[in-house]
Amino acid sequence: MAGHIKKIPIEDLTPGMYVEDVFSRDDVLLLSADSIIDSEERIATLRRQGVASLYINTRKGKDVPQKLGDRVDSSLLREVEYYKELDKAREVRRKTVETAKDVLDSIRRGHPFSVSKVEEAAQEIVESIIRNPDALNSLCQIKGYDEYTYTHSVNVSVLSTSLAYSLGYNHEQLLQVGVGGVLHDIGKMRVPEVILNKPGKYTDWEFNIMKKHPEYGLEIVSEKKNITEFSKAIIIQHHERYNGKGYPRGLSGVQIAEIGLIGAVADVYDALTSNRVYRAAWTPQKALALIFQGCDEDYSREIVERFTKQIGIYPVGSFVRLVSGEMGVVTRVDRGNLLFPRMLILFDASGKRLELPVEFDLAEMQKKDGDKRTLIDVSLNPAAFRVDVARYIDDKSPS
Repeated sequence: MAGHIKKIPIEDLTPGMYVEDVFSRDDVLLLSADSIIDSEERIATLRRQGVASLYINTRKGKDVPQKLGDRVDSSLLREVEYYKELDKAREVRRKTVETAKDVLDSIRRGHPFSVSKVEEAAQEIVESIIRNPDALNSLCQIKGYDEYTYTHSVNVSVLSTSLAYSLGYNHEQLLQVGVGGVLHDIGKMRVPEVILNKPGKYTDWEFNIMKKHPEYGLEIVSEKKNITEFSKAIIIQHHERYNGKGYPRGLSGVQIAEIGLIGAVADVYDALTSNRVYRAAWTPQKALALIFQGCDEDYSREIVERFTKQIGIYPVGSFVRLVSGEMGVVTRVDRGNLLFPRMLILFDASGKRLELPVEFDLAEMQKKDGDKRTLIDVSLNPAAFRVDVARYIDDKSPS
């Protein structure tokens, strides 16, 4: 390929660049060769259409910036953008959890709820994900035990919207995904709390009551004209399974809307990685392994693979041990190199806790010397080492 034709990630695309033919994930031509990128809106549209990388013509237009005073690494620019969005994402998350709490508590008391408030929350989720999907995704690892019902609703909304964004859903569809995610479990507000909060295994009778919550949810929103069928699909289908063994309707395969398949994966992943009254949270890797085992049976393989690429094999918040014996928390994931995330080392090779965390960029370390000690050996339960992973996700800022 000619030297002036360069492949770049969508994150490096800026107005003033000329592109070669750009195709969607379904091989639909989106932009023809010699098209100029004329606005940030055009870039956002390409991202919504699922474009992850593309070719630019540096002879005709701008190149990826190499100088900004001194040489600036594009990865550093992306890092700055991530932390810039992280501050905004914290506020989006806080407000959305408050909205979910207001809505669910209103339903529990038999009171009406505001659809417009849910739409406003979903809009903020969508806008944050378009700016930088990694920021809100990383905050999904901050889980409050006492507010599980509310944070779970928000996390499912974020994870579903982010996944739909990577699949090329347009802005209006993303908004509807966000609304459906926030409301996906509202039917549980009609399930007796003694069943919802039971610490042991359900009896058959109790489980049959629990399995009605998607239908209860659909009943609750049926009179709300502003809630679309697209959003309702998440509410009624997030417990359907690809092989027809889910509930409440036993749908299978193509009978389940793609957004239902997306909601199912987001729902089960967040539920498994959260502390519940009847079990401790699973590690992200254990949850992903179980979901992968269900590919083509419980879940769509395409959706599961895309979800894993979105959050990483070792998602932000994972507590891992390297082959060297050092242990720490994953703080960033490179989607182009899922096995080598960035992390904060909290324990040295002997297992002694460090006074100050040390940042490791496993991908860069691997590039420099190929040191196999930087390979991740195993994912561990942070509680066993008295590590609060949320502290390192929420408080970390670029050095």
